Amino acid sequence: MKSGNRPQAPRRRRSSAVRAVACATAVGLLVVGCGRIPTSGPVYHYNEPDSQASSTAPAFNPSGPEKGASPNEILSGFLQAGTGVENDYSVAREYLTTELAGTWKPEDRTLVRSNDVSIDAKDGNQPATAEVNVSTSIDGRGIATSYRNPDKQKITAKFQQVNGQWRISEIPNGTIVSRQEFEQLFRSFTLYFYDPTFSYAVPDIRWFANRSTAATSVVRVLLQGPAPYLEGSVVSAIPAGTNLMRQSVPVSNSSAEVGLSGEGVTDANQLTLERMNTQLEQTLKSTSSVDSVRLSVDDKAVETGKVADYRPASVNPQVPSPQVGVLDGQLVTYADGQSRKVSGLESNDVEPSMPTMDTDRRLYAYTNSDRNHLGVRSTNGKSMDADMDENITAPSIDANKWVWAGGSEGSVYAWNTRGDSQDPQTVGADWLKGQHIQSFKVSRDASRALIVTGEGNDSRVWISGIKRDDQGAPESLGEPLRVGTTHNATQAAWISDTEVVTANTQDGSVQTVSLSGDTHDVNGLSDIEHITGGNGRESVYAQTGGDTYILTGTSWTRVDTKVRDLSYAE
Repeated sequence: MKSGNRPQAPRRRRSSAVRAVACATAVGLLVVGCGRIPTSGPVYHYNEPDSQASSTAPAFNPSGPEKGASPNEILSGFLQAGTGVENDYSVAREYLTTELAGTWKPEDRTLVRSNDVSIDAKDGNQPATAEVNVSTSIDGRGIATSYRNPDKQKITAKFQQVNGQWRISEIPNGTIVSRQEFEQLFRSFTLYFYDPTFSYAVPDIRWFANRSTAATSVVRVLLQGPAPYLEGSVVSAIPAGTNLMRQSVPVSNSSAEVGLSGEGVTDANQLTLERMNTQLEQTLKSTSSVDSVRLSVDDKAVETGKVADYRPASVNPQVPSPQVGVLDGQLVTYADGQSRKVSGLESNDVEPSMPTMDTDRRLYAYTNSDRNHLGVRSTNGKSMDADMDENITAPSIDANKWVWAGGSEGSVYAWNTRGDSQDPQTVGADWLKGQHIQSFKVSRDASRALIVTGEGNDSRVWISGIKRDDQGAPESLGEPLRVGTTHNATQAAWISDTEVVTANTQDGSVQTVSLSGDTHDVNGLSDIEHITGGNGRESVYAQTGGDTYILTGTSWTRVDTKVRDLSYAE
């Protein structure tokens, strides 16, 4: 295929009779170290290292307004009082007129400044401005956006005399804090939504001030639905239009009382109520103060445990320890230093390269060494082969038995191994047009794709929601969230539902990156060709031109094996 032309659908080379493939399950944003910020599109999603998160926020004791303070001092004092998060920002409200103090909403927006605020306030009869260089902005839903270069914003305030003292009569909702204050006052919370089958919980990272009302904040935004990049890819057990009964979620003895109302929840059947309770419990456990939920609807307590075969959605499912690889031109499984040939597969048309398998170890997919052929084999005799009109990535198998691959010219392909058609489906992803896809991996919850695009110093790592039709067939990839790596990655793999490992095959650098914001550098590995991850950082393998290594802490230990192209199930 000529560069610059729209990729054509790959031509089918050969296929055998299709039989149903046994069902398997699989599952499925990112953390950056202190001072480092992840990305969303041209900016980053931010999160502090988990090791720094605490259950109790440090105490800040800002001062209220002094008698006779000038408009400049009032505005400056108000901005500093944004650190007083307890008692509903009561100190900050002292700087406002009575009317504004009753309507001002501090949690509508939090601006994290990169340096001191520049205030221009003359006399109280004229508006004052505060110029802020914003490095991160948290909106009212707790969604964080951070910028590579500070975003200069101006805040306008108006003043009024109250009993002879200047007070602020108009100012936008929200607070302004320094980076250090933000990292002390705020922490990440994980909301959970679900794949359409309610088999897997899909994490959605949000940021709130770590105070006693955090449970209320978390439930409030949970009712509003997922972050934009997950819209259309995940579902909520809680019906649209559901509201909190009393606008608060009290927590007592590690149990949260959640009272809901709304037409959809009033008419909910028992299965929906069970799923709602699970969703609330899984989400509220991220507050560190909640272990259980007492759910009520229209002030009537909801009894759970009444659906006999109910199974809660799986959070961060694990993959089996055996890996698939290639030895002497054949597919083998590898575990504990031992390899075993995969039996029951139809012979290969090409010598396998970069294989993958499902969690049941019944379905296998691979390319050839030139990356222009896809082969699929199943232990039940299923066989698919397709020659491609462009180079493709190593394949990825999702929980629904779809085989995926990204094309070198920006196309995304998916093969339905359970259907009658042998032809691949081209998955819509307009934002990928013209981009070189180097790595493509579907999350274990089958709801998100981890994609590396570009080359050299222009490479980027993305996560994009997968939108499917009512039968589970992939239709498109949503607008992406950029992952906040601090190096130029060429490959990436999932190691949990909220963490990935990335590698640069050009300079040998490797990082683990968490969706809540934390990056960890490990020792470089020269001549690195391939990386794969299982369950956490303890199960990361890398391949060089001649050897295979396992990650031990931040260093690499050579593995004595001749098996090449090792890959964990997906």
